Amino acid sequence: MCQQKRYCGNPAVEKVLKEAERKSRRQFLRELTTGGLLVALATMDEKARADIFMPSISEQKRVGQQAERQILQQYRVVHGAQERRLQRVGERLRAALDEKDRTTWDYRFHVIESKEINAFALPGGPIFMFTGLMDRIHDDSELAAVTGHEMTHVRLQHWARAVAAQRKEELGFLGIVLLTHANRTLQSLGDLALSAIDLKYSRDEEKQADIGGLEDMVAAGYNPNGMLELFDMLEQATKGQPQPPEFLSDHPLTRERIRYVQQLIQEKYSAYTDRPM
Repeated sequence: MCQQKRYCGNPAVEKVLKEAERKSRRQFLRELTTGGLLVALATMDEKARADIFMPSISEQKRVGQQAERQILQQYRVVHGAQERRLQRVGERLRAALDEKDRTTWDYRFHVIESKEINAFALPGGPIFMFTGLMDRIHDDSELAAVTGHEMTHVRLQHWARAVAAQRKEELGFLGIVLLTHANRTLQSLGDLALSAIDLKYSRDEEKQADIGGLEDMVAAGYNPNGMLELFDMLEQATKGQPQPPEFLSDHPLTRERIRYVQQLIQEKYSAYTDRPM
């Protein structure tokens, strides 16, 4: 019986794990490095190898909770009207997700005091909005756009995929065995939490989050033009500044984002543009 459920169903990996369970670590690693089982691992396709290094959903939640505690200790949390507004919009977006996405992730919504124009998500579900951004958002459709964007990062497991890529690069095939045989990761929870806070997404991941956020806000009954208004506001906020706001610093250029979101609205969501903002 396969004990490591996340790897079950792949005969090559199951063979490695059965060998690891049967022998001592020293004996197993000696045999592994002298040939044989690496051949089995080599038969896996690229996606299968990446999935092996992926943090599980439960691990993502633990890391997100640890990072959430650190942030709540470092920043002043804003309660009152702004918090209630973000939670109302966030819960409306959550309610519009399909059952699997709605129940898998532990979305929690926080407003923290900072002049930064920024928002970010942690693995597992916590969402943070800075007052520097909240103060510039005009209506709930704009707020739904940025909140849906961040929720999509969680749902598509962008942090976990970044960790998987790093583990694969640093550890290779031998790391697969060490991770599974020891039944633990080689990074502490604290280190992983810091990586979650400091993560910079790729342009492709940001585009995926825009597309998913737009889909979510339309499903929740918001006007899709709220995302265009959000981008316009962010573009205005960059004028006269030597550096763009943090929220834009690692994103595609705003003009580029506006073009593809405009095209997506025209192709898929034009029927919803008469909704209230």
